[in-house]
Amino acid sequence: MSGFLLDTNSVIYFFNGEKNISDLIEGTEDRIYLSFITKIELLCFETTDEDVMKKIHEFLREVEILYIDDEIITNTIDCRKKMKLKLPDAIIAATAKTKDMPLVTADKSFKKVKGIKIISPI
Repeated sequence: MSGFLLDTNSVIYFFNGEKNISDLIEGTEDRIYLSFITKIELLCFETTDEDVMKKIHEFLREVEILYIDDEIITNTIDCRKKMKLKLPDAIIAATAKTKDMPLVTADKSFKKVKGIKIISPI
């Protein structure tokens, strides 16, 4: 699968105008993917600013959401058992590994996951 997977913190950096992630997202011809976990986390973001929620919904329409399947479940179990990642992070790491795509994240806990390439957004 061609493209890259964004972790939730990468999307937040993008919305906050972080230049590195903005350049990466706006300058790529690759497809941008999110785990369904990131979609949930973004839609649960607590804000009273309707413009922020509007931007989140617009962004979600522009990216492809990846949902869980048996292979991702198997890799999630492996990440939880071997790396002791929290379940949401294990699902995101397993998605990147299963789909063989780089994970854009500032979360250092992902660095211990073998088999995925990490791209820092900052």
